[in-house]
Amino acid sequence: MILETERLYLRPFQEKDAPFLFDLNSDEEVMRYTGDHAFEHLEAARKFAVDYVTNSQGQCALYHMGRKAVIRKADGVFLGWSGLKNHKEEDFVDIGYRFLKKYWGKGYATESGLEVLRHGFQDHGLNQLVAHVHELNYGSQVVAKKLGMHLEHRFLWDRREPARQYKITRETYLNNSN
Repeated sequence: MILETERLYLRPFQEKDAPFLFDLNSDEEVMRYTGDHAFEHLEAARKFAVDYVTNSQGQCALYHMGRKAVIRKADGVFLGWSGLKNHKEEDFVDIGYRFLKKYWGKGYATESGLEVLRHGFQDHGLNQLVAHVHELNYGSQVVAKKLGMHLEHRFLWDRREPARQYKITRETYLNNSN
């Protein structure tokens, strides 16, 4: 499924995204607050991109959702990713976003995030969405607030990193959309 905004397409990862995913996860500043690790090499990024959409036990197959490549319509440039992730054992769905640093501050996270919220509430019928944001990741906190999310509580991410949980309910989303 491809999602669309005024300036962006959100589409499933493709093998050709590997160099961009590799660069994205190799940037220390981008990765600082994520808890994720850089890919060891380009082949690992390629395998990730292919596996993400073809794995029968992955988000796409099991829940018909997942992170999607964010592509600028004007020139087809890969900007980063945005999307949903179902945390089945913990019983919540989160919204996440990650962009190449050169595209920060241009509204892409908010624009793609608003479409991801619509997708979650309208296409999936979800009752709420959360965003987990590191305590010091002020940029992502701003995006969460622009999406209409509110701070629900603070917690320790992986029992060691200070983080915030933002939340938006279907009712709040619908009220904000009108």
